[in-house]
Amino acid sequence: MKQLSIYNEIVGVLHIHFPIKNWPEYIKIIVEEGKRAKLDFLILTSHTPKKKKEKFKNLFVNEGYYGNILVIHGEEVDKNKKDHFIVIGKNNWTDEKEIEEILNKESFIKLVTHPYGKHRLFFVKKDYKWNKWNKKFDGIEVWSLLFEWAKKTKIYNIPIRYLKFPLNVNGPDERILEKWDSLNSKRKIWGFAGLDIHSLPFFFRVFDFKKSFSYKKIFKTLRNHIYLRENLTKNFEIDKIKILNSIKNGNFFFANDYLRESSGFYFGELEGKYFCGEEGKIGDIILIKNPIKAKTRLIRNGKIVLEKEIEEEIYKVEREGNYRVEVYIDNKNWIFSNNIYIKRR
Repeated sequence: MKQLSIYNEIVGVLHIHFPIKNWPEYIKIIVEEGKRAKLDFLILTSHTPKKKKEKFKNLFVNEGYYGNILVIHGEEVDKNKKDHFIVIGKNNWTDEKEIEEILNKESFIKLVTHPYGKHRLFFVKKDYKWNKWNKKFDGIEVWSLLFEWAKKTKIYNIPIRYLKFPLNVNGPDERILEKWDSLNSKRKIWGFAGLDIHSLPFFFRVFDFKKSFSYKKIFKTLRNHIYLRENLTKNFEIDKIKILNSIKNGNFFFANDYLRESSGFYFGELEGKYFCGEEGKIGDIILIKNPIKAKTRLIRNGKIVLEKEIEEEIYKVEREGNYRVEVYIDNKNWIFSNNIYIKRR
């Protein structure tokens, strides 16, 4: 099979936190760690400051290229620590009175975070699940690094969970996959992988002798690989629009690159006329192309229609529906594509 040249692939991470009081210092650290992890873009998502929002408005102004890494600043919004979602595209912080208005509009990119997220790390139950499924959002965090690790971590098993991290992060949660497929039966909703990484308090940094929770190591785990039809220009305003448009269109897949580098995966029309996130028609030939031979599932409307060990597979689409791909290494979740939407035309 010839190498498709109709698209360019870039890789980045999102859902990243840091202490905003020290934002100039931390952005430098995050960018440097991103360079070491060989990322093309970072989407930072600080929680909305509860006080002195104007003091931290410069976070949005300081988007841009830092060397070869493009940095975009979004915001994680919540009301009373419930119903968390990320907003990308605003240039100022959100007030609580704006939340319902934002959720009912189609402007900005809005991403539901950890939709079934809960844990009990230190004997205190934390529940951050999403309840507003009737609102207008664009995507959901299908795979959350923090919550996939935390949900099985208790006070008594923290040492062993820590020593095996991040190899003991499997996920995504089956309930989220089912919900994602259900949502797509009504309208297009794309999925993404989020880190939800926070800078560790000093006490925990002292004991993180493996640097398992360093930005550099975390940035090598759950990543989003975007298909672009044109190269990046190195002009921030132009490239930001390209990246956000591709994200909003669902033109990407997400993977646990700590298991194995996933670059080169492709799910789209055979000749590259369209790829995941876009529409095709009955009778089209689609191609699944893995970086290596691996167990692969083609899923239509939440049901498996093909499951086999493949490196490449050509599939003629004979039924309308929403098609996505899952790939596994040693029975561990590796790659998840967004949907191709097959219509009768």
